[in-house]
Amino acid sequence: MDSQDTTATDELLATRVATAPGLVRAGASCWDHARTPIHALSMESAYADSQLLRDLGARGGRLIPDTGVEVVVGAETAGVPLAASISLATDLPFAFVRKPGYRGHEIDEPPVRGADVAGRRVLLAASLASVGAEVVGVFVLVDMRDVADTVSPMAAALPTDAVSTYLQVLDLATTNGLLDPALHKLTVDALVNRWSDDDPRWDLVPVTSGGPLDIPLRLACPFVGDSTEVATGG
Repeated sequence: MDSQDTTATDELLATRVATAPGLVRAGASCWDHARTPIHALSMESAYADSQLLRDLGARGGRLIPDTGVEVVVGAETAGVPLAASISLATDLPFAFVRKPGYRGHEIDEPPVRGADVAGRRVLLAASLASVGAEVVGVFVLVDMRDVADTVSPMAAALPTDAVSTYLQVLDLATTNGLLDPALHKLTVDALVNRWSDDDPRWDLVPVTSGGPLDIPLRLACPFVGDSTEVATGG
């Protein structure tokens, strides 16, 4: 496949992710004690379509030849099906890492399940985590760094590939009729320009997909915005 065909295929895949039913949802919400102009992206919605999930696995597998990956690791929870799909596409061993602080049924339950990752080169799917191995690459559906306040040094240093960026998802959702253009404009403005918690424009953002609630967003979501460091995405 030449570079033009690859670009066209990647653009189509990004559109399929952005338009997956339920992934982009209008209506303001809250995330990590901060207001958000739309609901957080529901990455798992992209996995409902089995063909899309297979194609995402093949896309993630393109990182393998350049990084010498030995194991594909999925970060709980959204990264698990994505890593499994990459594993199937590349015929590499699969493992998944628990969320920090997870407590299961065993007294000393290991944080990583599946293939042994100790001392091995791994590709991490969905987000950054401590896996006790050499992370040589990260693959995410949506790279959130274009709207992040800060990026961790670990995220900045690692080779990272993604199907799309956050702002590209919003653009594609709007182009395909999933976001109203006026709401898209407000959403991008709020994210890029870091609206303060008391910015009056929050009252212009619908709190539900059907329209505003009877109360302002600042009352429906009474959090003070925090500056939260993110890794790469989901």
